[in-house]
Amino acid sequence: YSGFGEPQTCNERYRKLIEWGVDEIVMAVDLPTQVGYDSDHIMAKGEVGKVGVAIDTLRDMEILFDGIPLNRLKRVSMLGNSFGPIALALFIALGEKQGLKPSDFVVDLQNDILKEYVARGTYIFPIRPSVRVTADVIGYCSKHAPHWFPCTLCTNHINAAGAGSTKATAFALANGVCYINHLLDRGYKIDEIAPLFTMFLDERLDFFVAICNFRAARKIWGKIMKERMKAQDPKSMALKITAYSHGGETLLEPINNIVRITLAALAYVLGGVQFLYNASYDEVLGTPTENAAKIAVRTQQILAHELGITNTVDPLGGSYFIENLTARIEKQIYEEFRKVEEMGGAIAAIEKGYYSSAITDGANRRQKEFDRGERAAVGVNKYRTESKIPFGAFRIDPAIEQKQIERLNQVKKERNEKTVRETLEYVREVAKGEGNLVPPCLEAIRAYGTIGEICDVLRGVFGEYQAREYFSPTG
Repeated sequence: YSGFGEPQTCNERYRKLIEWGVDEIVMAVDLPTQVGYDSDHIMAKGEVGKVGVAIDTLRDMEILFDGIPLNRLKRVSMLGNSFGPIALALFIALGEKQGLKPSDFVVDLQNDILKEYVARGTYIFPIRPSVRVTADVIGYCSKHAPHWFPCTLCTNHINAAGAGSTKATAFALANGVCYINHLLDRGYKIDEIAPLFTMFLDERLDFFVAICNFRAARKIWGKIMKERMKAQDPKSMALKITAYSHGGETLLEPINNIVRITLAALAYVLGGVQFLYNASYDEVLGTPTENAAKIAVRTQQILAHELGITNTVDPLGGSYFIENLTARIEKQIYEEFRKVEEMGGAIAAIEKGYYSSAITDGANRRQKEFDRGERAAVGVNKYRTESKIPFGAFRIDPAIEQKQIERLNQVKKERNEKTVRETLEYVREVAKGEGNLVPPCLEAIRAYGTIGEICDVLRGVFGEYQAREYFSPTG
């Protein structure tokens, strides 16, 4: 997971990562990109390139992947949650520029908008049209790129916000059912779409709960697909899992985070993860340094290639403790999932404030446990010694904002404005109807329309989401 500054600078880091043996790059894009603003927008000021690489047009993708053919990687990914059709179009168009067809490479999009309304906040449109935006990507891939990964249901962010891994997994499953129901209503078949989903599972406190959470989630997904959705294809019932190796990283004594991240990664491997990426020990300070990123890569490679850890599927299966814990977690997840479904599903649970209430209650509980010393952080609230917050974190050069704006202006001067206007009108017409949004977005991207311009058209049709405040009854 990597991205910072403007594309040319970031390209150098990507080349380094590949040199070290990385075989998937998950693009971190900056906040303006995530919420559909171009780098020259007033809302982007001071945020360009800060928490990811700035992407405005196809030109930025060309620079970012200069010298990096998409088919050189096992997968290439972007966290395009609120603008999935545009993110997908960027990769399709970039592949065309590199002389590749969609069948030649693999794209992975997170593209899970529902969790944004309760956990991360990088939403653009109201909930219901946003579900369509997400589902259109899945539907398009089912017809044109069935080997891609167009939606990853995210436990990670909901858990990190406070819900806990059990409730977060249940909520992510409910979100997935929401997308699936939307697609079924549009005429897709369950065995066309179910194999395209993955889950981004997460547990940061307990080593064994992390393992059993994976095992339980697989069981529940298979049960939902077979019994409720009437899937017939075994691929529909087999859950693919992504994980990000966090381990409760601390700002004090950050070098200890290497141990935490390693053990978190080990738990995920023992639980049967398909796609794993590691945090860097200094992420708590800022954008990872090159050395910290290299340690994260090497940690994963040691687990993969030394000690025989990956040679056995489900190596802890059969242990009384593991089987018992898995069964308990499975029961808890499924009960929570059914509670959401009884409310009317994921959208209803979000609109009623149920997700937010669970997150708030969990976050408060975590903090109280930490304050009482019941939730240990070694070097922070347990075995703490006098230590200063470290300095020397990697920082983004503020000058990159102006450089990115200049590049954007240059693209606008060179492109065919008539073609751009026509493609944006195509986006508007499809958005007003019920067609799939990927084809018009792809035409706009090919014409070097900007992410901001396309999102502005969609804002004009769908409106913008207005956040609501929810208060926990136990607060």
